Amino acid sequence: MNTSSPKRVLFGITKSNFGGAQRYVFDLALRARDMGHQVTVLCGGNGELVEKLRSSSIRVVNIPMFGRDFSWLSDLQSLFFIIKTVARERPDVFHINSAKMGGAGIFAGRLLRVPKIIFTAHGWAFNENRSWISKIFIKFLSWLTILGSHQTIAVSEKTRRDISNWPFIKSKIIVIKNGISKFELIERTNQTFTVGTIAELHHIKGLDVLLKAWSRFVDKHRDVRLVIIGDGEEKQNLFNLAQSLGISSSVSFEGFVENAKSHLSLFDIFVLPSRSEAMPYALLEAGVASLPVIACAVGGIPEVIEHGKSGLLIKPNNPDELTESLDKLKENESLRKELGERLHEKVIKDFSVEKMVRDTLKLYV
Repeated sequence: MNTSSPKRVLFGITKSNFGGAQRYVFDLALRARDMGHQVTVLCGGNGELVEKLRSSSIRVVNIPMFGRDFSWLSDLQSLFFIIKTVARERPDVFHINSAKMGGAGIFAGRLLRVPKIIFTAHGWAFNENRSWISKIFIKFLSWLTILGSHQTIAVSEKTRRDISNWPFIKSKIIVIKNGISKFELIERTNQTFTVGTIAELHHIKGLDVLLKAWSRFVDKHRDVRLVIIGDGEEKQNLFNLAQSLGISSSVSFEGFVENAKSHLSLFDIFVLPSRSEAMPYALLEAGVASLPVIACAVGGIPEVIEHGKSGLLIKPNNPDELTESLDKLKENESLRKELGERLHEKVIKDFSVEKMVRDTLKLYV
């Protein structure tokens, strides 16, 4: 295959919500299509990713009963479906994303001798809070996935370092960090001091820690509000926690918001309290919006934020430190402006979607 010839590119991803991995697939699929490649996306579910792809005239193949949770019967059926799809599509490039699709896709791709199999690691499930047996099993499957790929993309240096000592795979790994483009912000009308975040409502995002920190913050500050944009499995638990902490009146759960990043103009501070991350798009979006950010020093976040210069880094699971950081920024408008401007410069310079797409599509040759 030469660089000028159009290729059949099949993207694979487990879920079709619109988290970071799905946004990555959407950006690449759109730009690969615009460059003349024949693009198809294979995924589970009928979420927002599917809607966005179809509205952009990109072909989608849906995998029935395919999701993140493990099930012998449905996963075996899904594996056969993936094999049949790869056999029918005959891709030149099979670009696989997420752990479960990674394992199934590598098996199908190797079985059917796909010329180029790319796997992108959007973080590692073994870094999550799991039993040691689960972590060992996940590490083994992750190793097999990388071993079976022709090239594995790590979206941060930390993602690469987590596996750099594993045998036989070092030469397969390349770091290509997530990229983002500029976007329009909506006009702000409410001038209430607002702390906000955009995240899936999952335990790993640390939103329970944010609520605990907020309960202490509002004891000292009046006329403030916390806005949480996003949906997910922890929604009811977070509602209940806010009620038990007595902060419901100052916390707004907005749920899913179309084009959520455009609402960043409503925030004075952006908080990312995650327990684990790879290279979060929400952080890059906050940088484009020139917001001051408080984030946990996990995953690839310290590759974006230099503590005290382009944001504030805190330890995960530490509501006291988060409260202190909120206090510090609330009382210092000039510091908020300085941190936001420096983060904006960093993101625009080092995390462009054009660079991400260019470096990724080079691997398709």
